[in-house]
Amino acid sequence: MLLGETALLRLLQLADSALPIGGTAHSFGLETLADEDALAPEGVEAFLSAYLEEGGALEAAFVRRAYRKVELQALSAELSARKLARESREASLKLGRRFAELVNGMLEQPLLETGLHYCITFGAAGAALGIPADAVVLAYLNQSIAGLVSSCQRLMPLGQLAASKILWGLKPAIVRASLSQRASGTEEVSCFSPYLELASMRHGSLETRLFIS
Repeated sequence: MLLGETALLRLLQLADSALPIGGTAHSFGLETLADEDALAPEGVEAFLSAYLEEGGALEAAFVRRAYRKVELQALSAELSARKLARESREASLKLGRRFAELVNGMLEQPLLETGLHYCITFGAAGAALGIPADAVVLAYLNQSIAGLVSSCQRLMPLGQLAASKILWGLKPAIVRASLSQRASGTEEVSCFSPYLELASMRHGSLETRLFIS
């Protein structure tokens, strides 16, 4: 998986956690767990590793399917049906729309559809820009996990060094999640992650909130 210099630089920009699409406004249910004392700094790495086995692998599969130019609107509708929590579902769609608008605005001619989930738009962008599929999937998962760790830093006493060690330790889990569908040799993918889904559903009932979701 060798990337040309330009492709590598473009991928690094698209996968930058500072990309101005509003990702820092969403915790995807982590704020609920922190508020309920169900998630503490010492448990973040194990929690995110388990998330990668389920939710991460699911989104990686949709990145790959979008990369292969599967009918994207139908693909996005399928992912919507799999995201049971309205808060997380709407956040994913909002990030996808903003990502598409940002990328289209940087190109001479718009290439990306809007109204799609973030992971689907990311996969489509990688294909349109000629970036290898494996690199696109890894970059998507890495920035997603970096965003969740950043959310944890704002929700609990988790310092920069501890957060960096968590991200470092999760690299093998990111690789496994990125390859899960490819290794299975099938389009079918399953995900059972009710804990975080239910936490996302309860987010709106928190007395004070730092995040939108």
